Amino acid sequence: NYKTFRGLQQFIFIKMSVLYLIVVFITNLTLAECGWTRVQRNEFVDYNLEKTPLQIKTDSLLGSGDVSRVYFYDSQSHYSGAFEIRFDSTPQYYIRGCKSHTDFPTNLPSPTDKIWKIALLKSSETINEQVGNESSAVRLVVDCNGVEVLNFVFSPSTCPYNNWVSPYLGRHVTKIWFYSRDTASDYYMSQPGPCGCSKINSSTWTATDLKYHVTAGKIFPMKPTTVGHKVIRNGGSETHTVNVSVLETVMETMLFSQPAGVAAGTTFTASVPFITTGEISLALSAPYEFSYGKEKSVEKSLKIEFECKGPAGKTSTCSVVIIQEQASVPYTMTWTNNNDQACTCEVKGLYKGVAANRMEVIINESVKV
Repeated sequence: NYKTFRGLQQFIFIKMSVLYLIVVFITNLTLAECGWTRVQRNEFVDYNLEKTPLQIKTDSLLGSGDVSRVYFYDSQSHYSGAFEIRFDSTPQYYIRGCKSHTDFPTNLPSPTDKIWKIALLKSSETINEQVGNESSAVRLVVDCNGVEVLNFVFSPSTCPYNNWVSPYLGRHVTKIWFYSRDTASDYYMSQPGPCGCSKINSSTWTATDLKYHVTAGKIFPMKPTTVGHKVIRNGGSETHTVNVSVLETVMETMLFSQPAGVAAGTTFTASVPFITTGEISLALSAPYEFSYGKEKSVEKSLKIEFECKGPAGKTSTCSVVIIQEQASVPYTMTWTNNNDQACTCEVKGLYKGVAANRMEVIINESVKV
């Protein structure tokens, strides 16, 4: 009858509602355990955007018109810029006070569920810097599901408005604020959270990128090592010549310093810059297996052939030495979490290498025979 039918409807509705709440609760709990926090709008969140990129989860469809907008503020709650993603049929970005709504320069990944990573890169010299040319120390880089979709450099030519310098160039971002009309942002990654760069190890992380800052590198000459000599005592009236060949096996060493936030014994595969005579090359070697803080040695063979000449009436000594140089190069290495490809951390350190590039002959002569 009708009452039975209505009662059954209500029972099913209650059961479905309870099931929905359970699913939502479990989802939120799982995300919280992974470091995600549900977005709360119209309130300050302490977040050093210049230190840690901001990750935001969205599931909005293209063409929905949904908007994800986050405002930036400094420690005194002074406005420091804003960035928006608009989910139109052609997705667009908006940099408040600098760039009006503009199509992304590349296609976004196709999945509806997206993880955005927003990085605001500034040098320590940026604050209060005067902008008088096209160069700028501020860059906004946006990734979507691990793919870079925007790499925006702030400058007078890219920002047609004149009110961008003070917020973007003149203040450090230490707080964020989600816009009241933000309809797309669901969760953001808490700071530092499990994705913070304090638990990196080779079991759950993989080194995915390595950059050497060669221009900041330094080379130090080392004391030559003598590996052989030939003595000619010539009491005659003509020059004596002796053919000499020296083959020597030397050890070259490589070392990556232990960065902060990385577990001792963490291993990785990397190629290293070549150290040539007096300079650090941009070319890289074949890959080697490394462990932070542990020196790696590699054998290398050097050979030299020459004529040792002894002038008449003199004692001549032809000494063969190995010329070695030590280089130190700052590096930045990116680690990616194996369980969350959107979770990346950068660590910085110093690479040190000792290279034996060549042999040289040093000739000493005396009149004593």
